[in-house]
Amino acid sequence: MVSVFDPEDDAKSFAYSVGFWESVDQPEVIILGLPSQMGVFAVNAVYRQCEAGLMLSDGQPIEGLLEDYDVTCMARLVDKQHLIPEYLNSALWYHYLRTRKPLDAAYQLVWTYGGVWPWDAEASAELLEDQPQLYSGILH
Repeated sequence: MVSVFDPEDDAKSFAYSVGFWESVDQPEVIILGLPSQMGVFAVNAVYRQCEAGLMLSDGQPIEGLLEDYDVTCMARLVDKQHLIPEYLNSALWYHYLRTRKPLDAAYQLVWTYGGVWPWDAEASAELLEDQPQLYSGILH
């Protein structure tokens, strides 16, 4: 688990997994735009759900990640062009160290604000800025 934070701006903070592929046989996950502790909590909650049998897939709703908030999360497959050190540095390094192959998959945990997804027409500029789109396509 890695947490990257900006002490000046929570929206620039993010958290991601390292070694999900090894420990729960699932791609890495990343969540952006939440305060550091919330992001870490969400990634750890996904880990626990994967340990219990959750199989991640693109567009899959995931409940219980931010229990104290009225927020829904969804797993979105990260485009290969975004599997870069800027977002997943330690995960990329660890995967290569253990396999001698580049990391080839990760899921972005996308969250709603007021029931609005970043791809919805009514999404605010702030919501879009908080969660850079590392995935392709729009879900309805």
